[in-house]
Amino acid sequence: MSTTPHRHEAPPANKGLLALAGVLLAIPVVALMLVGTYARDEPRLLGFPFFIWYQFLWVVLCSALTYSAYRIVLKARPHVPMTRTGDAFGDDDDTDGTDAREAGTR
Repeated sequence: MSTTPHRHEAPPANKGLLALAGVLLAIPVVALMLVGTYARDEPRLLGFPFFIWYQFLWVVLCSALTYSAYRIVLKARPHVPMTRTGDAFGDDDDTDGTDAREAGTR
């Protein structure tokens, strides 16, 4: 008899969605590494040179892209509940509501 606890395999992740999340995270990195495209004074916005307001704009854009990537990863990797002890995936057929520790003491 095996001594390892019964474990379920996690469902496979959607690799296309994970790739999309990676692209969303790479966009601000690439955009801000190309300093030559925004290292200029004009056009000014409310007195601020382009170099300054362009970077502040990316603060907002980066937050939106990071949150979008997070939501996409949640969709791409389905959640499988763990037991209360956190040492194994929960069984779908354990619907009686007993705790894994209680089940081992019967």
